[in-house]
Parts: sequence; C-alpha cells; structure tokens
Amino acid sequence: MQFERNDFRYTALFCEENVWWLAYDLVERDLPVADVWVLVFSNPTQSILMLNQRAAPPGRPVAWDYHVVLAASLDGEALVFDFDSRLSFPVPLAEYLAASFPPQAALPRSYRTRVRLIPAASYLERFTSDRGHMAGRVPPSAFPDYPMIEPGAGVSPITLARFRDMRAELDDGSRLLPLQGLLDAGLPLPA
Repeated sequence: MQFERNDFRYTALFCEENVWWLAYDLVERDLPVADVWVLVFSNPTQSILMLNQRAAPPGRPVAWDYHVVLAASLDGEALVFDFDSRLSFPVPLAEYLAASFPPQAALPRSYRTRVRLIPAASYLERFTSDRGHMAGRVPPSAFPDYPMIEPGAGVSPITLARFRDMRAELDDGSRLLPLQGLLDAGLPLPA
C-alpha cells in the first residue's frame, strides 16, 4: 500500500480526530483492524517533549500535553503514521521513537513519556470528541469542519481526557507502557 499524508483528512491541532479518521480510512482500504493501533503519548503531568514536529523550528523540541499517532503492522513491519512529524509517512516504529523523543533517562521525570496503546477497533468504536480541550485556545475557524466524532447508540464512550490520562485504567483493551516498553513490545502485541 502507498500512503501520502495529503490523501487523508487532517486538521492541525486535532491529532486525536485525525488519527480516528486515518484508522477508519485504512480499515476501509482493507487493512485488518487487528493490525492497527492508536498510540496516545502523554504523562501524568501532561508535558512531553517531542522532536521533529512541524510545530517547532527544525532541530528544536516542542512540548505537548499529549500527542496521538497511528501504528500499523504492514508486511511484518511496525510503522507509525504521524501527520505532525517531519519524518516519513509512515516511518518504522523504532526510527520514529528514536527520532521523535529525547532519551528518556536524560529528562526530568515530569517530562518522561508514557504511551497508551489502544486497539484501533476499540478506538473507532468508543472514542468521542467534544473538542473542549481546544475551546478558547484557538479560534472557531481552526476547528474541524466536520461533525464531532461520537460512538453509536449503546456504546460506552471514552473521551480524549480519559485516553490521555496516564493514570486511568480503561476497559477498552488498551495498555499503558513507558516509551521504552513500546519499543520492547513491538507490534503486533500478544493478547
């Protein structure tokens, strides 16, 4: 499969919705949903440092409260899709982690990244966006021009705030790992 960033829906500053739509589109293109994962990067202080993000000048880190990307196992290789990165789209998982995060041991604990690994099937079914985290921070014209993502009737929704809470245990099949744990675990993950 060939992938181009511009072939997918994108709104700056709404990575969680961009990734929902990307997962939806990839599954629609017949990528097995079991081979797709959503990665939410954050930490208990909601302050992580990332490198090679287009929001920062080249060579400079950016501090995010969270960031959401998609990972997929394609032809036996774990790849990451990050719309906001200067890296390739997609890029191998190990390369992405090495180029996107400073060495964690060198950082104060308050900046060390954790990751919530979410099966895409669960994210597609349960994610709900109220866009409240951006209210008052960006003008209304910067919001996505499509309706908010909501789960179907009878589905217990999970908000962005819950997904990025690195202390919360959720009933969605997700796992919390330190950043190095993601590299050690690899994709696809054992059940």
